[in-house]
Amino acid sequence: MAKFFFWLTLIILFCIYLGYPLLISILAVFFRESHKIDEDYLPEVTLLVPAYNEADVIADKIANIFNLDYPKGKFNAVILVDQSTDRTEEIVRSLVKDNLSMWVQSPRQGKTAALNYFAAKAKGEIIIFSDANSMYQPDAIGKLVRHFKNQSIGLVCGDLKFITSDTLVSLGESFYWSYEKFLKKKESALHQLLVVNGSIYAIRKKLFSSVAFDLADDFVLPMRISAAGYGLIYEPEAINREKVSTTARDQFQRKVRITAQGIKASFSMLGVIFKSSAVRIMEFFMHKFLRWFAFVPIILMFIANCFLLDLILYRIIFLLQVIFYFFALLGYIFQRNGRYVKIFFVPFYFTLVNFACFRGFLDFLFSKNKAMWEKAGSTR
Repeated sequence: MAKFFFWLTLIILFCIYLGYPLLISILAVFFRESHKIDEDYLPEVTLLVPAYNEADVIADKIANIFNLDYPKGKFNAVILVDQSTDRTEEIVRSLVKDNLSMWVQSPRQGKTAALNYFAAKAKGEIIIFSDANSMYQPDAIGKLVRHFKNQSIGLVCGDLKFITSDTLVSLGESFYWSYEKFLKKKESALHQLLVVNGSIYAIRKKLFSSVAFDLADDFVLPMRISAAGYGLIYEPEAINREKVSTTARDQFQRKVRITAQGIKASFSMLGVIFKSSAVRIMEFFMHKFLRWFAFVPIILMFIANCFLLDLILYRIIFLLQVIFYFFALLGYIFQRNGRYVKIFFVPFYFTLVNFACFRGFLDFLFSKNKAMWEKAGSTR
């Protein structure tokens, strides 16, 4: 029985981390979708930027908005201030001009509530979602909207590039994001992008529908748009830069929140998910659902391995596991003491993410995920 669980869990982990990338790559070769890009297509767009206590970065964000290379007569930007307790509203009010406006949500209800209210009032055909700490390349808007000339495209996601520091957390996140970008490119080739960057993605305004306050718009809207029969793609030339979390605490809390919201959204949207194509259902199951619960086969594999130490093969695998988690522990200790040894960043980050998924699952079970959250200070 121990052998059965050992190999079953090993196969599941292989499917999650290696099998899915291999499968989606094969599908991208044989079932690639194509569409024409029109550089001259310049629809009217509205950029929405929710902001809660963003006094440290909001002036930079507004300067970034004014620096965007898109026709002023077809571009609108709105800062959605969620009853901040710092100087965010004061700063925005002093900088509002031309095609930039401000709307204040009071009392505080969270990002999703603000988007629900204002998306319906947005001008133009295209809505672009951003964050206060997200800095776009000047041509990012044009790179996003050039795909919408094709009426079959419903959503376009830009590229997120991290401004990293020399910490195990930022190195781990950058490594993880490189892996995610590979998957995005393959899914996009099928017009079936599963995961979008919440800080830079555009949709047709007519496809927006209200999202529950305790769910994430960047999970719910892509699922609905895909189920409605539209294509979802990744545009790597539409670049957004953000500072990556530098502390384990910030990254852990972020992953916990994302996991809890994702699991809750999945169960609340099962009907929508199963109305999607077979490819998208497969993507969701292998790219998201199994990965959220990867901690289960990880734990079971380690336990099963403990009962198989009479055979040399299993002793070697057990020793490798022990070394891996020992490196993760050393990475955590060094991180706390301000020392960063690169050999530890993969074990440390892998363990941190999967422990965060476990914690996120517990938060989901006990309904601890919130509609409102505090920003990660180290990303500002």
